[in-house]
Amino acid sequence: MSTYILVNRNKKDKAWWNDLIRACVRLGDPFEIHCWYDESDATKQALRFGHKEPSTWHGGTVIKGTITREFLRFLLDAPKPTDTEIYNKMTPFFSIFFGKRLYSEHYGTEMTISKSVQENRAQIAAILDEVESYGTVHRDL
Repeated sequence: MSTYILVNRNKKDKAWWNDLIRACVRLGDPFEIHCWYDESDATKQALRFGHKEPSTWHGGTVIKGTITREFLRFLLDAPKPTDTEIYNKMTPFFSIFFGKRLYSEHYGTEMTISKSVQENRAQIAAILDEVESYGTVHRDL
């Protein structure tokens, strides 16, 4: 089982998202980004850090790569997207899969932390405590 987070529309910054990335993601692990076909800017950004991968997903593009310091710096330094009419976006990418540890979906509004993340448990628990004030958290860590 995993821990699941759903953030509501009231959250105006992405500090919690950045904190979760820092606590869960590991350099050298693979990543996979999914962008819809009409998201050409996001696709170009992702291709700076990975390569297009053949996929059976007919709705978009899949980019795969390895998590590097440069990739993490890009994600953590990027501003929160302003086009939040449909989703309260934390990231420009529809989905980011950080190895088998952390999944950021629906532009970072839905996060899944794998049961395999054991280190930094206290730090992750503190982040989850904070997120409960503006989202839904189902814990299994």
